[in-house]
Amino acid sequence: MAQALLIAGTAYSAYSSIKAGREQSAAYQAQGVAAYQQSQYNAGIYEQQAEMVKAKKKIHDYQFNRQMGRADSAIIAQTAGKGLLFSGSPLAVLADNKSQMLFDKAIDDYNLDIEKYYALSGAQYQRMAGTSALNQANEAARVSRSAGYTNAFSTILSAGSSYALRRV
Repeated sequence: MAQALLIAGTAYSAYSSIKAGREQSAAYQAQGVAAYQQSQYNAGIYEQQAEMVKAKKKIHDYQFNRQMGRADSAIIAQTAGKGLLFSGSPLAVLADNKSQMLFDKAIDDYNLDIEKYYALSGAQYQRMAGTSALNQANEAARVSRSAGYTNAFSTILSAGSSYALRRV
């Protein structure tokens, strides 16, 4: 009777160890998949931001061209309105105005490029972090499964040695 109880208890304990290892493994895997999916979603948001910056740059270019045209027209109209030829000082004012506007546009373009590349960098980071989290979760799951089997084996060995010592 005692042998039967020892065998039953050992079998149940071994089964419980394996089951716990599998459940922990499944939990790690689910956690890894969730982290991976979240990172992919976040990366998509960063990529949308980069696309929005691209569209924003197109709008800025259009607005710049309109503003440049208005400024050119105003200088030409003022010069013609005063009966002057479009040379000398009026031309120098126009050239200076254009160079300043082009310099401002270059700064805006640079800032928009930085904003776009920051968003793309964030997307890349999110994808890498998600892959890393998934890999870590898979490794933790593998270790949990192994631990379950190791604990079961240890339980069986312990019960076997207890039984053997009682028989001596």
